[in-house]
Formats: sequence, C-alpha cells, structure tokens
Amino acid sequence: MGEIGFLESLKDPEVAQHRVFELLIVVFALFEWGVSTGRIASKRLARVFPLLVALGGTLLLTHSHALANVKEEQLIELTHLPIAVLGIIAGWARWLEVEAPLAEGRWAGWIWPCCFVLIGLLLLDYREA
Repeated sequence: MGEIGFLESLKDPEVAQHRVFELLIVVFALFEWGVSTGRIASKRLARVFPLLVALGGTLLLTHSHALANVKEEQLIELTHLPIAVLGIIAGWARWLEVEAPLAEGRWAGWIWPCCFVLIGLLLLDYREA
C-alpha cells in the first residue's frame, strides 16, 4: 500500500474487503487441511469447504471496482472472471469427491487441485491497478 499504514488502508472499503477475503482463504485452507488429514472426521463438515469455495467463486463474479478509468475497471473485472469460474469448478469438483463413491469421485479429486494451481498461476500475474 506504499506509504499508507495497514490500519489506515482498512478505511478504504475495497481494501477492507480484500483483507477479509485473505483471512477467509487462510481459514478455508486450515479447515480443509483438517478434513483431508482426518482431524475433522464429520461428513457434514467435509461439505463446508466445497460449498464455501463455490460460493466464493460466485461472489467474485459479482465483485466489482469503482474506478474513474472505465478501461482499467473493465480489465480488472475481466481478470476476476477466470479466477471466479475456476473457483466454482473447484468447489463443485471437491463436492463430488466428498459425496461420490470412490470410483466416480476419483476424477474430481484431480480437477479441484488443478483449478487451485491455475488460480495461483493467474494470481502471480494479477494486479488491481
């Protein structure tokens, strides 16, 4: 954020929203780690992560930026689109892996991690403005 301090930067609603999303990502990762390692053994709780990932992707589709430059705003929103779609695919693929019997859910176990890798690669070249 440059010369702006962390707490001062939270006054901007867009920055605050991004910080909340970052915190949620960390919580999601820890939660899914617990499910994957068997520390969280509940079948009902195993459904939480896929639903939240799909919901996060859906919310990213509706996320927008209010910039003075319409061209920059459009480019940013277009970069959100593939990340959002991959998030939705990852969420529902993980859901299928959790819910489907082993044979049918096995292919979904490859799709959602690949989506996360692709999202990570897209984020390496991502910039807001």
